[in-house]
Amino acid sequence: MGWWANQHGKQLRIAATVTFASILLTSLSGLQLMILQDISGFEDFTSLAIVAIVIGIIGLSISAPAFANLKARANTLADIMNMSSSSELAKSRADGDECARILGGGHQETWNEFLTEKGLKRR
Repeated sequence: MGWWANQHGKQLRIAATVTFASILLTSLSGLQLMILQDISGFEDFTSLAIVAIVIGIIGLSISAPAFANLKARANTLADIMNMSSSSELAKSRADGDECARILGGGHQETWNEFLTEKGLKRR
């Protein structure tokens, strides 16, 4: 098992943190390259900004797809939990089980409590 698999239940938070940190790094580096390099005192940071923007883009290319996938699963789980019809819930239970299993942690516990509350799962 790899490091990522050992973080089960924390993956959404980690992916979100890395994605937004990469966005911030890329944005600030782009600001340096587009605007600040022409201002006196900032021209020495251009080479650092080029390295930082490459690191930011690599971080985004790795973390953004994982974040988008996990966030979509969290949204699917929330949408299923907002359903009021018992028949719709029963039809969507397999999707909810899969999303909760993949997300793990608090999502799994919340899903199990929801199913118990709705009478779709025994204690």
